[in-house]
Amino acid sequence: MADLLIVEHLKTYFHVQDGVVKAVDDVSFSVGAGEILGLVGESGCGKSMTCRSIMRLVPPPGKIVGGHIYLEGQDIIEWPESRLTTYRGSDVSMILQEPMTALNPVLTIGEQIVETIRQHEGISRDAAAENG
Repeated sequence: MADLLIVEHLKTYFHVQDGVVKAVDDVSFSVGAGEILGLVGESGCGKSMTCRSIMRLVPPPGKIVGGHIYLEGQDIIEWPESRLTTYRGSDVSMILQEPMTALNPVLTIGEQIVETIRQHEGISRDAAAENG
């Protein structure tokens, strides 16, 4: 069975005033078709930043400084931002544990799901609501 996602020696660092914070330091794993991977660890150990790195959503001043992220054999680290927009939500997504950081409290959950479907599928609001 071929691996769908391969993460090799991933390093995501934050260059801050006091030095370098190694948020993700030499992480490697793979996920094959039909497999599920769970990242488990203490608070602050790098689980969320590993996921953000895979999605190429590392907030400044953070930066992926090493390693490779292969999706079906293609290194997404080389992809331009325009290609990543399609990749996020279609090929890879992240479910955050804390809903207050992931959801907008002013909108219903249904409205937020419909908007996500519309953004990634390019369909009408009614069609997204039917499929959501």
